[in-house]
Amino acid sequence: MSILSRLTHSPRVESSELETPEQVDAFIDSRALEYSTRLEDDFVQRAVSLGVDGGMILDVGTRVGLIALKILWQNENIGVERSAMMIDRARETATAWELGERAFFQVGDARRMRLKTAYFDLVVSDSVLHCFDDPVVVLREVNRVLKPKGALLIRDFQRPGRFQMAKRIEEHSARYGNRMRHHVETALRGAYTRGELEQMVRDSGLERARVVELDEHHLEIERTGESDPNSWIKAREQYL
Repeated sequence: MSILSRLTHSPRVESSELETPEQVDAFIDSRALEYSTRLEDDFVQRAVSLGVDGGMILDVGTRVGLIALKILWQNENIGVERSAMMIDRARETATAWELGERAFFQVGDARRMRLKTAYFDLVVSDSVLHCFDDPVVVLREVNRVLKPKGALLIRDFQRPGRFQMAKRIEEHSARYGNRMRHHVETALRGAYTRGELEQMVRDSGLERARVVELDEHHLEIERTGESDPNSWIKAREQYL
């Protein structure tokens, strides 16, 4: 962290993920709110506009799988999540949406993914990078499983400055629902600044990736890609 950033921002505080059934239920309820739905839909539109129109997609930290399933309408999907409760909910949703045969969700550790190298055409992750105390390791794993010409989209909160923190906590708690207040606060205090995220991208070895400030609340790591004509999914579609 630069000297200026140390003056304007409080040190990052490690953030925990949703762990209890009550926290998971509060998160699911928050997904039905207009603000959450709009954020999800915006993320999906950005992901599908990155140049990859088919293939294998990996959602790191998929939680209840809504973003992955929305993207799945035109892609295959694997979602990795550390919480078994979240994965159960994601599988239930996939079945309800009649996507159970195309979506595969598994409990796993994003720092040590048991997935093939250079296998995925698109990797996405929404608002979970702040939960890791070693995010560079996660980004290196993402770099490993992503195809050389694959696309990438990672979004997370931007850590507010010292004097904006309390205001941002209040704003986001109102948007996500009061039951999410504790999670919102820990997420904001555990989030990264733009400078920190840019350094993490450099340290991870991710090529062609850039950090974008979406607004005063969110940052994204994004990389455009190209569809792989040799994808086994592309080949399979010829016989369907």
